[in-house]
Amino acid sequence: MPVTKRCLPACASTGPLSADEERRLSRRWRALNDESALARLVSAHLGLVIHIAGEFRHSGPPFEDLVQEGNLGLLIGARRFDPNRKTRLATYATYWIRACILEHVVRSHGPVRIGTTRSQRKIFFGLGRARRLLERTGRPVDAHSLAHELGVEPSDVESMTPRLAGRDLSLDAPRGGDPRRPLGADLAREEPSPEERVAVVEEGTRRRRKLLDGLEVLDARERMIIAARHLRSRPATLSALGRRFGVSRERVRQLELRAKAKLRRFVSA
Repeated sequence: MPVTKRCLPACASTGPLSADEERRLSRRWRALNDESALARLVSAHLGLVIHIAGEFRHSGPPFEDLVQEGNLGLLIGARRFDPNRKTRLATYATYWIRACILEHVVRSHGPVRIGTTRSQRKIFFGLGRARRLLERTGRPVDAHSLAHELGVEPSDVESMTPRLAGRDLSLDAPRGGDPRRPLGADLAREEPSPEERVAVVEEGTRRRRKLLDGLEVLDARERMIIAARHLRSRPATLSALGRRFGVSRERVRQLELRAKAKLRRFVSA
């Protein structure tokens, strides 16, 4: 069943569950697809979502959005929970709750993906806390001190800090308030130089001239086969050419191979 962000049916009882109740409800959900059993499992763990969402309250998105994403993770965890394993739903669902919230926080930062490695995620979520700790204790707030607090390399802090401090801009955004000149217009384009363009044209001309000269070394039938097979937008088939010349399809193929060999010898001479 697909996971969607929807409201679960209200339950009369929303208090904590014992281990036996949790297993019973999970079995009803897995065996009978009982939505009320699933809703009871979820409602009993909503407090866990709020607690975990609180860990990310300074990460940027509104707290309500964090809770919503956490609820989605809880729903995924409740649906996938195996009551036969010796673990509680809260332990299992914590992974899914955090995963959904983390994904939302990283996605909300902008269209340019950051936080794709473990080191980047540590910096993304802990940089502000580490900076405040260093300021309170009077230690220097530099890349080496921040890296030591976060358990990452100073080079990672140096590369991530400007990315977190800046903001994403669209290449179509107007530059200097002029809607006719987007930011992308100032980016260097990887285009060939005028000299390279001229060289490409001259090389193409030389090859065409060489090919035309090479056709002169072929006999009339070989020349017609090469033209029909390789110099048209819709190449003729071997069978069609065989019918035209009154020979077999295999014989046309042999003549084509012989003509190609002559052209290669002429071009390489």
